[in-house]
Amino acid sequence: MPLLFFRKGDKILKKRILIALLFITSIFIFLDMNTDKIDAAQTSTPMVNYSISPEMAGNQINKNLGYYDLKVSPNQKEDIKFKINNVDSSSHTYTVSINRANTDSNGVIDYDDHGTPMESHLKYDLEKMATYPKKVTVPAKSSKEVTVSLQFPNGKFSGELLGGILVDEDNQVSTKTAKGLSLKNKYQYVLGIQIQQNTDLVNPNLKFIKASEKSNNGQIFVDADIDNDVPTLEKNVSIDARVTRKNSSKTVITADKENMSIAPDTYFDYPVNVNSLMGANRNRRLKPGTYTMYLDVKANGGKNLWNLQRNFTISKGQNKKLNKAVPNNSKSTLYVIGAIVLLLIIGSVVIFTYRKNKK
Repeated sequence: MPLLFFRKGDKILKKRILIALLFITSIFIFLDMNTDKIDAAQTSTPMVNYSISPEMAGNQINKNLGYYDLKVSPNQKEDIKFKINNVDSSSHTYTVSINRANTDSNGVIDYDDHGTPMESHLKYDLEKMATYPKKVTVPAKSSKEVTVSLQFPNGKFSGELLGGILVDEDNQVSTKTAKGLSLKNKYQYVLGIQIQQNTDLVNPNLKFIKASEKSNNGQIFVDADIDNDVPTLEKNVSIDARVTRKNSSKTVITADKENMSIAPDTYFDYPVNVNSLMGANRNRRLKPGTYTMYLDVKANGGKNLWNLQRNFTISKGQNKKLNKAVPNNSKSTLYVIGAIVLLLIIGSVVIFTYRKNKK
């Protein structure tokens, strides 16, 4: 049966049908576009109206640093001091907290969280050694000195305890958008604290605890749980990661990253993305089965190397749960293509029937 062939007398009909088909097709394509509309909100950036400045102690190891680098003795008690400088024309209250160092998923040392669960191999908790005021009010255009009292443990240790003094102004400015969303521009200051009893070298030791597939905000990834189980900071960390089917040499996903750090005695969750939030790979998935994740890790300028691997399994139940959290839209695309083909066939049948009846 000849399809979509027209005689000279059918020009008007041809144009109408083609216009209708193109219109319907454009509607399907528009509905299938998975784009997020972002409205740019007109926000005002609040001026930073305070700063903090440390008063270095006599037992500062490196006096050129802008943070506390202290050499201490067992059972020593010490007061460290810093100033909060309020340059605003109004009085402000600030929240102060002493936090242990953690490592975020980007390989950046983070001092934002207080009271996070201790790792089992962490011998001494910096947060429990410190006594200090949790709230400090500073009058307009003035400074106030804050004292942090540190009681160090009786025992001896090598390596370093790493943390920070976080200062956060209360009631910072927020701006509401037209759609009711609240965007807050928030500023915080951190003064680092590094405590050592000696400068003896501690041998680095990274362990690959487990691998597992997870999702967050539409992003599916394989998470490598890496443990730095010694009290030393790993610097200049680079990781080359790849995932294969178990007992296969074919790589299914890969990732690499450089210039990271891992805080002492912390876990580091290193993500390797399965899908992309947009583009051709947004519907990519790992099928249920058993996989192997390989990590080639370098640290401290290439002085330390680790070649690590772990197997992990994605069950059918896990896969179903993940696809529910992050829907796969590839089938909807096929439906749209099928609908377009169906419309073309219907249009061709209509034209053929018209021509046949005209005869």
